[in-house]
This record gives sequence, C-alpha cells and structure tokens, in this order.
Amino acid sequence: MTTPDPNGPVARLLRYANEVHALAGRCGRKDLAEVLAACAARWKDECTDIVVAGAQKRGKSRLLNTLVGHPDLVPVDADVATNCFLSLRRGPKLTAVVHRSTDAGPVQLPITVESIPDYASMRGDAGKRRDVVSVDITLDNPLLDGLRLLDTPGVDSLTVGHRQVTVAMLQRADALLFTLSAQDQPVLRHELEFLAEAAERVQAIAFVLTKVEDSANWRTLMEENQARLRTFVTEAVAENPARAVTLTPLLSAPWIPVSSKLAEAAEAKRREGRLERADALRARSGMDALERHLRAFAEGRESARGATVVAAALSVLSSLSTTAQDDVAAGSDDEGDVTARLAQVEADLEGLTELAARRRAGAVANTFLGREVAGIVAARVAEIRQPYENAIATLKKQEQVDRYMAELPMSVQRSLEAAWSQIVYDVESLARRTLDAFARDLGLDPVEFAADPSAMPNLSQVQVRKDASADVPGEVDMVRDVLPSASIGLSLGGFAASLLGPVGFLLVAPAIGAAIFMGRRSMEKVQRNQAAIRGALRDQFAAVSREMTLDLERMVATWRVGVEQAADESLMKRRKELEGRRAELKAASARSAADRRKARESGQDRIAAIETLTRRGQELRRELATAVAALGAGQEASPAAP
Repeated sequence: MTTPDPNGPVARLLRYANEVHALAGRCGRKDLAEVLAACAARWKDECTDIVVAGAQKRGKSRLLNTLVGHPDLVPVDADVATNCFLSLRRGPKLTAVVHRSTDAGPVQLPITVESIPDYASMRGDAGKRRDVVSVDITLDNPLLDGLRLLDTPGVDSLTVGHRQVTVAMLQRADALLFTLSAQDQPVLRHELEFLAEAAERVQAIAFVLTKVEDSANWRTLMEENQARLRTFVTEAVAENPARAVTLTPLLSAPWIPVSSKLAEAAEAKRREGRLERADALRARSGMDALERHLRAFAEGRESARGATVVAAALSVLSSLSTTAQDDVAAGSDDEGDVTARLAQVEADLEGLTELAARRRAGAVANTFLGREVAGIVAARVAEIRQPYENAIATLKKQEQVDRYMAELPMSVQRSLEAAWSQIVYDVESLARRTLDAFARDLGLDPVEFAADPSAMPNLSQVQVRKDASADVPGEVDMVRDVLPSASIGLSLGGFAASLLGPVGFLLVAPAIGAAIFMGRRSMEKVQRNQAAIRGALRDQFAAVSREMTLDLERMVATWRVGVEQAADESLMKRRKELEGRRAELKAASARSAADRRKARESGQDRIAAIETLTRRGQELRRELATAVAALGAGQEASPAAP
C-alpha cells in the first residue's frame, strides 16, 4: 500500500483515529479503545472486500458466477447456508476450501469445486454443512486482482443466524453490492431495513438490478424502487434526524442494470467466433459497467474504510461524553449540579422499573402469538386444497384417475412448498408487528429476526395413493348389480328384437346387459378412487398442517424468547450503567474540595477534547462521504435493452 499524503484525508483520518483511541485509553475505557483498534487493523489489507447481498431469487449468485466466468461455481438453486458465506478471490488455480469452527478449534478441509453446494447451500448435505463458517474459493480471473467478493445468505430468508452472518460480514466490508431483480416485486420493507443497517457500517454502496433481459419495463421498476427508497429514507430521517448522516447517501448510490443471461450468451457467441455479436450482447448485458464500478471501489477502498473508522470513533466519543459530564457535575462548587444530575439518574432508574413492569405485561401478550399460527396455516392450506377437490370431481374415466394419480404426489409437494413460503411470510409479518411493538414500548430498537422459508418441514413423505380396494373386483351383488343391468338389457334388447328378430334379441340383449354392468362397475370404481383420493389428500394435508404448525410455533417461540431476552439484557445493562453513575456521583460529592475541583477540571478538559474531536470527525465523515460518492463517477451503466 502506498504511503498516504501526510496532508490528505487518509493521513488525517489515521491521526484522528489514534487521538480518539488514546483518549479512550486515558479515560479507562479499554473496551472502546479496542473497537477502534479492530477497525484500524484492516488498513494493512490490500484486498478490497465487496459483500454481495440481496433477497433470494434476486439473481445474486448467478451474477457472481457471471462476473468470474464460471456459470456453475456458486449454487444458484438454493440460498447460502445458515452461518456460512462464500469468498471468491484470485489464485493460481480453481480451488475450494471449507472452513469449520469446531469445539477443538478451526478446521480447514479442501474439497472439490463440484461439492461446494453440499457444504454451502441450504439444500446441501446437512451433515456436511454443519459447523461450516465459510467456503474460500480461488480462481485465476483478472477481475479479482485486489478484490474479494463475499456471497452472503439472502436477506429475506434470514434466521437469526443468517442475519448475524450477513451483518457481521458488513463489519469487514469495504463496499456493498445490493441486488434487486427486474422480474420480481419491488424492494420490500425488510430489504430497506437491511440497507439502513448496512449504511451504518458501509458507505460505498451500489444497487444492481438483475434479470433485465426479459423485462420490458425494468426502467419503470427501477424508478419505483428508487421512489420507495426515497420515501423510506425521508420517513426514517423525519423520525430520527440523526440518521440523515448515514441514510441520505443511499439516495445518491449508483444503480446498475445488468443481465447475466446476456453476458453468458455473449461468451457463447465468442466461443463460436462470432465476435461482433458477442461484443453487442456484452454491451447490452451491463457487465462492463459493473466491473468498472468494482474496480473503482478497489481503487477507493481507503476512503470507504475511513468512513467506517470515523463512524466507530464518533460512537466512542459519544460514550465518553456522558462520563465526562458526570465528573463536571460532581466537581461543581454548586451542590445543585450534583443534585440535579442524581435526580436525573434516579428518574431514569424509576423509568426502568416501569419499563420492567411493561415488559412483563408484554411478555404475557406475546404468548398468544403461537395460537394464531394454527389459524394462518389452516387458512392457507385450505386455499391450496380446494383446487384439488375441484379437479378430482372432473375425473370420469379410470385412465384419467391413473394419470392424475401419477402426477399428484409431486403436484401436492410443489403446492405445499409454495404455500409454506406464503405461510412463513404471514407468520413473520404477524410476529414482526407484535414483537416490534413490544420492543418500541420498551424504548428498544426493533429486534431483527426472520424466518427461513427453505427450512420447511420434510415433505418427502407426500404419498397420496388411491385406495387399493378400488382395483379389486369384489363380490357381485345380484340385486344391486346384475338384475338392473339385465332388466335394462332386456328393455333395449326388445327394441333390438323389433329390428333384428329373435336371433338378434338373443345375441344383443346379453351383450347390452354386460356392457351396462361393466360400465356401472367402472364408474363405481372411479367413484371409489375419487373418494380414496379425497381421503388421502385430507389425511395428507392434515398431517402436513400439523407439522407446519408445530415448526412455526417453535419458530415464533424462539423469536419471542430472543426478543424478550434482548429486552432483559438491555434493561439490565441500562440499570447497571445508571446504578454505576449514581454510585460515582454520590462518592464524588463526598470527596474533598480539591479532589472535586480536580475531577471537574479533568471532565471539562475531556468534554472540550470530545467536542473538538467530534467536530473533526463530522468534517472527515462529510469529506469521505464525498470521496465515496465519487467512486465510479462517470461509469455510466450500459442501457441493457430487453
């Protein structure tokens, strides 16, 4: 890494971080000093880390494969596994290494590239992906020179573990590519909330609109996404003006429309020697514009990392300010200053007592969440079951029954899988509304949690069979079966006799009766099979409904316990801090006049230093934000036509 300009923003930033680190050390806050040390430790890393995030089915994994020129490298048919991420960096050859975290310590396991989905995909082998932290993939691609691409779990399928992994990756990210699809619904609330959280940690952000090749209105969808983002940022800043610093830059982040499909087609044409056509498809794909942005992020990584350091420093200064103000009040010659400070602390403690009571009442209300799950499951399963009931009623012939039966198990499984995604969404929405309201009532930030639609009950047991007895002839009832058929046959046979004579009557009447008898038996067989199918479906749907309900009740209970534990920990931490401040203030008031004066002067000096450092940090942050916003400036995205 080149030596930074001593008067440039990077050098000034490093000096600034060292000053804040030293101040935290002088104040006895080793914990805060370590936060800055961890941020500054990445300066020696000359590889730019770019996190690629987005919801499932937004084209994220296929985009990565296209960028590195290996269509089947990263699994695209399933999400990245919980607690896992994939790292793609440059190396002399194509390799893959699994990193595991075990009780005995970290373990590295070289694997074949073909087996990556077994270890890194939600549809892989559960035994193999256990304890997997990451899969490190190397390949010789010039694009990755100085770049490391990090593929993370989908932001809509996040279990607690999923979200923790993705957010943790943002801590080490120099830039973020957030994918949205031109063929799916516009950006959703949970995606916007993730972006807000990401913007707290990363300033270099670009939006990638995938799958533009088959969408005639991708520009309209992109404008709608941008409008939703503006509305979200405006409302968030109006509610909390302090968030303007981190959220407003999202509005100027670049949007890059791309098509992996067109880029892959371009490579195919190039292999065929049709270079002119290949170049045209490549230009329409938008991949060149995206690669230019990636290179710009790499070249400007110091500015991006600097923004992260400044954010951490400002947070440290805010924490140091409270203690300094307490020392000034405790050392004041006016006893009223200490009294007022103590009164505020006591009022805050009383407020915590009230919050604890509300927390208990809210926890009781939260227990009813699980009971609402069964109703959601029953309603959704009934919706998908009705079309099957309607279809069964249309089966009139045995060959129709047989054909329907052959297709039924897979059809039911697909329907249940689709229903599961919607059910999970309904349950998650209900839980989020309820638990977010619980958190807000306690003065807490919304607790992040989400379901994993891929972690559904095992539906491989779907085995809908018609009743075996429907295929068995069974006993013939002379009164019910034979006599009516014979009677009808004689009646029709009399008509035949008038046309064919006695011989015709003797030949035709039994044949007609037999045909009617067999037709009736065939119809009854179909009816028995219809009833058997209905019964089997009823039993199958009931069993799956029970499994879904049980899994979702467990899921909701886990969320509820997690939110309530987070509330308890937050309340306990706040109480401990307030009680510590109260003890310090009381002890300070009992000191000698000289000691109080010394504490006051020390506090005043620290407050002055904190205010100065805070102003400098805000100036640096604005300067770095401008530098980050300029990354990739002039790199116009290709108008990827459909």
